Amino acid sequence: MSTRPATAAGAAGTAAGATAIGGGGFEGLAPDRLVRAFGVDYAHVEPASGGDLYVTRHGWPFADALDPARWYAGEWYERAGTRLRGATGTVYHVRPRDARPPVPDFVVKFSRVAQDVPLLVETSFPADVPPEVISAARFNSPLEEFGLLEELRRGSFGGPHRRMPAQRPLAIYVPPEEFDLWQLGRHTSSFHSHRAMLAEDQSDSVKAIELDIRRIYVLLFGWLEGRDAEECFHAGLLPEPGMLELTARVTRELHERGFRVLDNKPKHFILRPRADGALLRRRDGSLVYGLVDYELLQRSPEHQHAYRAARREQYWHRPPGPRPPEEPPPSHLKDAVVFGVEYAFGATPDGGRLWVVGRERGLFDFFLPDRWRRTPREKLSATAEVYRTRTRDQADIVYRRSRVGFLPLVDPRVAAAKAIREWGYNSPFEEVALAERLREMGVPTVNPRAIYETGHATVKPLRLRDPRRFLTHAELCAPGSPALPVLRPDHDYYTLWDTWRGADPALGAAGTVSTLDSARESGLVTAEEAREALAHARRSLERTALPGESVADDEFVVMIDAGGAIEREGGLPRLYFSLDALTACDRGLLGEPEYLEIMTRLDERLGAVDFAKLDPTGRHLLVTVDSRGEPVREASGAVHAVLCNFALIRGLYRPIR
Repeated sequence: MSTRPATAAGAAGTAAGATAIGGGGFEGLAPDRLVRAFGVDYAHVEPASGGDLYVTRHGWPFADALDPARWYAGEWYERAGTRLRGATGTVYHVRPRDARPPVPDFVVKFSRVAQDVPLLVETSFPADVPPEVISAARFNSPLEEFGLLEELRRGSFGGPHRRMPAQRPLAIYVPPEEFDLWQLGRHTSSFHSHRAMLAEDQSDSVKAIELDIRRIYVLLFGWLEGRDAEECFHAGLLPEPGMLELTARVTRELHERGFRVLDNKPKHFILRPRADGALLRRRDGSLVYGLVDYELLQRSPEHQHAYRAARREQYWHRPPGPRPPEEPPPSHLKDAVVFGVEYAFGATPDGGRLWVVGRERGLFDFFLPDRWRRTPREKLSATAEVYRTRTRDQADIVYRRSRVGFLPLVDPRVAAAKAIREWGYNSPFEEVALAERLREMGVPTVNPRAIYETGHATVKPLRLRDPRRFLTHAELCAPGSPALPVLRPDHDYYTLWDTWRGADPALGAAGTVSTLDSARESGLVTAEEAREALAHARRSLERTALPGESVADDEFVVMIDAGGAIEREGGLPRLYFSLDALTACDRGLLGEPEYLEIMTRLDERLGAVDFAKLDPTGRHLLVTVDSRGEPVREASGAVHAVLCNFALIRGLYRPIR
């Protein structure tokens, strides 16, 4: 059956209804016009002719030409365009009405999401695809298709190589008409699974895209000039061995980039005939081609397995702090400096704002709220909102809801209460600056990663308000027009930190530290060794007052020496984990004299660099212990401890500014 239901002529309006929907740069769009799905940002436009238009960054320079009145109204794509021969779906090549350079020609493709896949297994089919994958093949949803295509175009997986030449995804149009399911040929269960995937991906978005089972979805791509390989074969431009060789090459290059196409065939390879009739080739003699048709594009099993590990390694091997920029900043990110700390600053899809510590703009997407606010979390404090989580990119972080703007409620009978109340809670920007400053001065601290301001407003009760930080920060503004203060009283703030993994190479620790999961995935330990090491660690901890089951599998880390070898004990990897000093003392892992010595040493270190910790407890110090309950010590024999909370640190003689 046709994948495109018949539409009433002119239902989407006429060319006269076209309006200027572009204007200005993509990065200048208001947050309420932006949506994000599967890693792709879209400008949401409501055309005068009805429906919804989602324009990508690639398409935004041509937004006016993408107005449905220019290519969809009156079925212009069919009347003035050309239906692509050999396509199993409904696909057209069309020039928009009144289009002038540099507006490209469009490929107009009607999505077949949730329809049956008429997949024919040909000789060119990837040989490593098992029968169950073929039988379970499904068409990508339009948003998933764009997301996978952009991931493929970026070429971020599989090591250095040429980027895969492919079409630019420009926009997705959802006409306003609704149809009966029999007209669309969709299976309800399949469509609901796509809708659930999209909802999960956008779980933290204020403005989200929803798939509607009764509406059609039209994808627009940039046109690739040339002729497909099958057509070139029939025209005598490409011999059969060359076509087979090209098919194998495309399959191989897709696999190297972590992808496969379930209907990979010469019809999807666009070649470039030259004026002399020969096909365009690279200097090495290989054919220049472009890949089209992505509705059956998917990650390979190896990519699926390694994707999370690769993202995690990318995260951990890009340490925070100022570094020279390696490339021009993305247009949607700006440089910012607050209290001497450099940030990559930008808006988030939910309308919030995000400051990522340092100039590592490549880390910005790691800390978007949808990557960490809805993942499973462990509460780390009984008195504050402090959580440990593993993000969607498999990075282990701790995030805290800042208490800036709240009056400290402290008992006046406690000796330190007066100083805490007089000082108040530090702002998130002060906390990050303190952590950076103290580490530079030799005080061990956890690494700050980012500051997130929520997109929604929060009203604080009058009786709890403390306006002092908002007054002192009033002149500090974020980049943008208008220039808004970095600290606003009607928003909540979160600080994001690295999960402490037991050692800090920046402070001179030998070798590196890796989670047990990462060590297993990278082949440093086997799965069997990891299971035995965990069981041994929990048996050993039973001899202490700390229940072995209270330490999650992903909290254990291993030490790797400078030669790349895992530290072992009795043939098994030696495991470590971290906890706060007060809990370690309470559970008998630290004796009271050692606990008091740690606290005294910290006070002395802070005092030596003109700072003081107002909270006298050891809840804000982390120590690392091995699976036997023995604390990790410095070369001097003292227990190694790091500072992890900066909300109540103050300068003794000079402000942080």
